[in-house]
Amino acid sequence: MSSWRVVTTGLAFVVCACLAWPDQSYGRSRVQSGSKSLGGSHLFVLLGLNNNSPGLSEFASRIGRRGVPTTVGNHSSGPAFAQEAIQQYKSGRLHSIMIVGHSLGGAAAVAMAADLGRAGVPVELVVTLDPVGASVVSTNVRRSVNIRPRNGEDHFSVIAARERDLTNYVLGGESSGGARSVTRRRPVAQ
Repeated sequence: MSSWRVVTTGLAFVVCACLAWPDQSYGRSRVQSGSKSLGGSHLFVLLGLNNNSPGLSEFASRIGRRGVPTTVGNHSSGPAFAQEAIQQYKSGRLHSIMIVGHSLGGAAAVAMAADLGRAGVPVELVVTLDPVGASVVSTNVRRSVNIRPRNGEDHFSVIAARERDLTNYVLGGESSGGARSVTRRRPVAQ
């Protein structure tokens, strides 16, 4: 085997290991908003495997610029985000929690809502975009929306195709139309 091939193979191995290695800070960012918070609301966005959720971080940035503090992270950030939300809720700084997740991030959004429920913290909204695994949310969730690809959308294009709906859900409006999602509303005892 030539030395060039050894170096190339070694470099490929290192790159693959870096991409696959779990790290709590990998993919985590806090979107700064230029305007004041909307009544103690916070949006947590959980991305899919290797942060491969095209357009979702940009969506979070746009929501942040509209006044909703937003935190974006990899699907593995869910437990840390839940602890942060529990602390803020119990201190009175946070009143409305919203969670959006795509793919593995969708499954993590459901798990994060359940973690919050076990701590007695209500969740205003959970939106899952083509989640991997179960998408049934816990009883502490007031409103849940499960969006699946349809009519030519795929696992990744569903984000861009439904961005208007996502924006409306997060900012308190309704879907822009279409029967491509399942929505459930329920009162949450506090």
